[in-house]
Amino acid sequence: MNDLYRETFGEIHASEALRQEVLSMTKQEKAAAKRQIPRMLLIAAIVVLVLAGTALAAAAPGIRQWFSQQWTQETGRPIHTDQLGLIDQLSDEVGVSVESGGVTVTVDSVTRGEDVIWFLLRYDGLPPEEELEKRLNALERPQPNEESTRKVFTINGTEVIMGEAVDLWEEELNSPRNYRLGKATISFAPAIVDPDFYAWSLEQDSVRADGSMMALLEYTPKLVGEATLQDALDVTLELPELQWGTSSVRQVPVAEGPWTLTFSLPAIEPSESLTTGGGAAWGTPPHDTTGLGYWDSSTMGPPPAEEMAFRDIQVTPTGFTVFWTDPEQTTRLYTSGFWYLRMEDSTELRADPNGWIYCDLPGSQRVSRFIWPVPVDLGQAKSLEYRYRDEVRTFDLQ
Repeated sequence: MNDLYRETFGEIHASEALRQEVLSMTKQEKAAAKRQIPRMLLIAAIVVLVLAGTALAAAAPGIRQWFSQQWTQETGRPIHTDQLGLIDQLSDEVGVSVESGGVTVTVDSVTRGEDVIWFLLRYDGLPPEEELEKRLNALERPQPNEESTRKVFTINGTEVIMGEAVDLWEEELNSPRNYRLGKATISFAPAIVDPDFYAWSLEQDSVRADGSMMALLEYTPKLVGEATLQDALDVTLELPELQWGTSSVRQVPVAEGPWTLTFSLPAIEPSESLTTGGGAAWGTPPHDTTGLGYWDSSTMGPPPAEEMAFRDIQVTPTGFTVFWTDPEQTTRLYTSGFWYLRMEDSTELRADPNGWIYCDLPGSQRVSRFIWPVPVDLGQAKSLEYRYRDEVRTFDLQ
């Protein structure tokens, strides 16, 4: 993957305490820094893929190859064949395509954990970026002191002004250009998820010379009942408009869509899990990024830290769930450190730093769910580590 770009979105409708937690993380988007992988590591990764067998090579470009390079970017090491085998167990090839506005979208393949699902998408028929740059340069610069120049959006019924559009326009003249995919709508039959409680993110590769682009859509819903995403499912994936530019202020339409793709997924073997037992992690008040009265590190200094006790942590090949002991703490604090999975060979895999907000379970139980950037074979896992400032806490996996 070259010029990796990631967008993160959240759509939450829940308790007031949960809404407060969302305020600091609603509709975030950022361009991930491109990581330079040593040439010898890339060569070693290619050798691993070759040794994994010709069936794997025949699937290129597929989700195994995407995760293989992602593993190397995350850990600095080539992926092991055991990891490839685990990814293969959790993945299904799909190959369903829909065309709209001259652009064809294909669901290449899907990878599933119990509560996360990744869709590898392929876009074909994209116009040259030189043409899109001309369209972008032809946009009229917004004028100050006009209501339309203010970028205003609503969080839980409260309007928040992020800045003048004209200022954003100037700041982003030299920002990287990326394709911007509208928010996907995903539904399942049977209906196993809460449609109003989910998070999703998007990573995209650079456009190839033939006008194609790969993108990985990660979707983390709140499940209802006893079902999981690894059961047999009928899936409807609707992708809206495709745009190109730097932000909502400076972008041009590429194709309106929508692209509606329907397909079925068979049941797969439930993922095995490990646990850590009880412990504690550091929590701090939410950062104030909206001016609505939460802790603002820029003016109030480092926030005070408080230990948050948990009953245990359940680790799966696609992520982990922290079962908190005191729900009251989670109404005031959020975990501030980083979680790492440490492998037997000392390889470290960090959980998505955006994490997952608190989720209410029956019996007043509250949990936090985190996703690994790559599915991982737990047979190679040794421990889970929580790191906050200079402190490291290690929890052995059982």
